Amino acid sequence: MRTRLALTRTRDLTRPLAAAVALLLLGAFGAVGQPVITAFSPTGSIAWSNAYPTGVCCVLTAPTPVGPWSPWVSTFTTNSRGQLSLPATPPGSFSQLMATDVSAGNPSGFGNLTGMYGRLSTVAGNGAGGTDTVNYWQPSFEGAYATNVALSRPHFALIDLWGNVIILDKDSHSVLKVTSDGRIHTVAGTHVMGNGPDTASPATNVALNYPNGLWMGPDGAVYILDTGNGKVRWFDTNGVMTTLLTDSAGISGGRGLWVRADRGLAYFVNGGHVEKWTPPSKIIALNTTSFNDPGNLFVKTNGDLLVTDRGAGRVYLLSATTGATTPLFGNGGTNRITDGVAATASSLFGVRAVWPFPAGGWLVGMQDGSQAGLVDAAGTLHLLVNGYEGYHSGDGQWFYSPGYKISEVRSITMDGAGNIWIVESDNGYVRRIQFLPLTP
Repeated sequence: MRTRLALTRTRDLTRPLAAAVALLLLGAFGAVGQPVITAFSPTGSIAWSNAYPTGVCCVLTAPTPVGPWSPWVSTFTTNSRGQLSLPATPPGSFSQLMATDVSAGNPSGFGNLTGMYGRLSTVAGNGAGGTDTVNYWQPSFEGAYATNVALSRPHFALIDLWGNVIILDKDSHSVLKVTSDGRIHTVAGTHVMGNGPDTASPATNVALNYPNGLWMGPDGAVYILDTGNGKVRWFDTNGVMTTLLTDSAGISGGRGLWVRADRGLAYFVNGGHVEKWTPPSKIIALNTTSFNDPGNLFVKTNGDLLVTDRGAGRVYLLSATTGATTPLFGNGGTNRITDGVAATASSLFGVRAVWPFPAGGWLVGMQDGSQAGLVDAAGTLHLLVNGYEGYHSGDGQWFYSPGYKISEVRSITMDGAGNIWIVESDNGYVRRIQFLPLTP
């Protein structure tokens, strides 16, 4: 269900303030899902009430009250009230809200959700590099278009404060950045295996050794699990890198990484354990029972962790206080996703990726199954993107159309704009599923 019940006009900033904003609020006491504009700044933000508690709200613009209306910007809603920062609208234009329900309790919720996403595209990688432990980086790649560059087993991608794509490229011993013009640049590492200085240094002068985990703080700091050197390093928005911690026993098979915003707590995967670090140098194994082959992790707001275990084919809840592990999703099987069944009863073949979804639930990605799925807030598993080992297709197509599109998923993340990012490590691609405004 989609509704449009709030209309506002943007003032012409060249006119006196008295002519500022004409605001029309329709259905101020309407049903849930009938959004009402409660505040509007033509140069800053819009606020509303009566939205769906689990849904999407979209701002539309038009030159007249009767249209034609064009989608402008959308956001997920997690309660009935919300607000959204806006780019400036043309003077004299009109803005309107549209809402849709994507909750797990709505029979049309998942269909509404897939309708909010559009094309699948490749943002980085040309598929030319696929052999593990081989460094495919060439000096000519620096500043080249990212889709012309061979990546070397990338493992993670996140979006920074400026919309750049930050990629952990494990086998080229580096962290890369794709800028808005589609070009790729090195932001950490030298592309030569080594053990760079621990003291503050330009990040591109610090040699890394098979970095295998990535995290980003709210201040834009980028954290790297420098697995081969047994360290967690970080660099700030000025590109200065410092070592946060060193595990004197070394790090084996480390992948997952999380660092608290104040850098007073960190978790990272080491062998069959999630290690907990607190300053200045205390490191303990958090989980009381060893994982089989842990992959990525995510820390919930209550402090507990979700940990993927590729070898066990499950996603676990790990208590931050007791170290106990509880299976959340996956039955340990090696089959492909069974769409529409309880996540506890479905196979998650080689699950590596886990990331929270704004509408509730979790995104999951399978390396061995080469699939991406969504566990909704009711615990039902939905297939989002199908794939098979060695496949790379679907660019320019609706992500949910039939066919194999992805291969061997290492990570799935989301950015602040709602886009979904998938890293296909073995083939060396970073893909994006575009979040779209609602159409009138």
